[in-house]
Amino acid sequence: MMKTELISKLILASIFVLGSTGVFAQGVSEVAIGEHVDAQLVAETEHAVPGESLWVALRLDHMEHWHTYWKNPGDAGKPTVISWQLPEGVQAGGIVWPLPKRFDLPADLVDFGYTEEVFLLTELSIPASFAEETLAIGAQAQWLECEEICIPGGASVELAIPVNSQTPPAIDNRWVDGFASVRETLPRADISLDAMFYMSEDSINLLVQATESIFENAAVTTFISDTHRILDYISDQEITTQLSSLQLSQRAHSRALREPPQRLGGLLIVEDADGAKVTYEVEAEPGGVTLAALDGSAVTAPVSATDIGLLTVFLFAVAGGLILNLMPCVFPVLALKAMSLAKNSGAPVLEQRMHGLAYAAGVILSFVILAGVLLSLQAGGALIGWGFQLQSPWFVASLVFLFFLLGLAMSGVIEIGTGIMGVGSELSEKEGYTGSFFTGVLASVVASPCTAPFMGAALGFAFTQPMPIALTVFVALGLGMALPFLLISFIPALANKLPRPGSWMLTFRQFLAFPLYATAVWLLWVLGRQTSVDAMAMVVLGCVFVAAAACLYQRQSDSIWRYVEVAAVFVCIIGIATLLSSPIFQPQQGPSVPVEGENFEAYSDARLAQLRDNGQPVFVNMTASWCITCLVNERVALSSDTITKALADNGVTYLKGDWTNNDPAITEVLKRYETSGVPLYLMFPADPSQPAEVLPQILTESIVLDALERI
Repeated sequence: MMKTELISKLILASIFVLGSTGVFAQGVSEVAIGEHVDAQLVAETEHAVPGESLWVALRLDHMEHWHTYWKNPGDAGKPTVISWQLPEGVQAGGIVWPLPKRFDLPADLVDFGYTEEVFLLTELSIPASFAEETLAIGAQAQWLECEEICIPGGASVELAIPVNSQTPPAIDNRWVDGFASVRETLPRADISLDAMFYMSEDSINLLVQATESIFENAAVTTFISDTHRILDYISDQEITTQLSSLQLSQRAHSRALREPPQRLGGLLIVEDADGAKVTYEVEAEPGGVTLAALDGSAVTAPVSATDIGLLTVFLFAVAGGLILNLMPCVFPVLALKAMSLAKNSGAPVLEQRMHGLAYAAGVILSFVILAGVLLSLQAGGALIGWGFQLQSPWFVASLVFLFFLLGLAMSGVIEIGTGIMGVGSELSEKEGYTGSFFTGVLASVVASPCTAPFMGAALGFAFTQPMPIALTVFVALGLGMALPFLLISFIPALANKLPRPGSWMLTFRQFLAFPLYATAVWLLWVLGRQTSVDAMAMVVLGCVFVAAAACLYQRQSDSIWRYVEVAAVFVCIIGIATLLSSPIFQPQQGPSVPVEGENFEAYSDARLAQLRDNGQPVFVNMTASWCITCLVNERVALSSDTITKALADNGVTYLKGDWTNNDPAITEVLKRYETSGVPLYLMFPADPSQPAEVLPQILTESIVLDALERI
């Protein structure tokens, strides 16, 4: 068999020798026949042009079962090396390596290399002053060829190619497939990846963030390090992906444990269900996780997979939940809870503690359920994020009815549902605990569209973790929000500082109705932004039904009119349900209204890419009408004449993305920057190769002006 192959190679070599003497064609080098690997030098075009590049390739043809090596050979082996002999002025670049194959060998060894035919590409730069009629190229190639044994191999190869400056170079059809096969496997250059890595115990952990959703259709994802002896190749890679982010953990090589690496580079191979592969280049430096501090500054915490690292994230979640109590969207409900605490300030300690635990249970359970639904929908491919429920006009309309009803109760117009809020005086102990529980539920629902400092970093971490860890982060978030009332419930000294029940509570209760009415008006405005004025009118009509049903329900008629009143209540409820089932309340996709203004444009990926390609700095504001934090930031920090002038003076284009309705394009941007909801503020510098600076979620004028100075 080997003798037959050798004869065939000699015949082929004779043919190429004839070709090199002009019998067949110019520009073909002689094949260097090896024992197991043949070598040849080929050019992509039929002639070279002074002042332009010429792509050449070392073509290696392997005997069956034999292989040579990639630039990182793996556990054993040696990469192919090319030494060039070139005319004066001609420069050779490095080897452009095709995607290697993985070889699993005995003794738990793994190698990376090539079999059959492979082209190792190199770009030659030819000076414009090159005056020769022929470009004579020589190369000395050395490799290690292996099957069950390894043998050093090598060859001297030469190529003479005509030089013609008068006509454009034509592709040499003999090698077009070979060059194309290499370029098909090269990393995509149009998508950039931000990457960092850290070591924990005996593993190396790689974090990757892409500018697009490159993992959306991933069936199999693999990372190959381009550096020898960093990873233990035989060990499994534990990979978790979101749409545009990846976390990888693999056992480190023993050498890396002794001498921690200063970089981690390689190829990220993403394969879909049909077997199509796309390759991305990864260049990671050792680093940490950057989190946003309360004052808007950046805090860099060391990354660790140990309990200390996770504890840091949980503490950030608790801090974020605690700050949620200060957000304006939560104030109306917390005011109701404060009134409940004041009423129960003289109750036994055990009863106060049970109320606190019931409230905390309602908050935590609501956050966990909401997070579970969101994570499940995301796992199913839905492009949604934190606050997604308020992107549903039906849900917003329901909240309008609820807050309007609670406002009527607080005003004393009707006396229903007070037990649900834990402020009734004639309820049993069980009903009171139920009221505290549902107060926590309501507080969580209205707090969900808000994003507090620390909270964004914790949520960004949670949505990249497995479900158990992610839900634990949300438990910490709920615990932080419930913490003030838990402390008051469990520490008698704090509870004793609350005012005692008295006549003042009636006045305070009536005062609390106005924040509830204001919340209903705000939600009605959000609904109008999502849908239309017609939908707003239908909800106002629904509020009439709500008031009528509540008034009829509280009447205590003993005659036959009681049955008429009950029937009328059901008619009102049916009327409300009919209104909510109208097609006008169907969830929508895309921006709620055209987002254009005197100093900003509507956001789109295409517009951002166009501005960046033109070298223009860009400020991006991702917002939503139901996001109180967003609205406050726009009023306080983004709408002043000072900011408008600063944007114009620095030539910054202001793009605004509206996430009031579910917009998959904006959701994808949020995921790209490891955040689950709005607000998101990005300051892109003029240099398109530089990444965006992510600004804090709580803005001031000075923060924005400082960011503008930095670009």
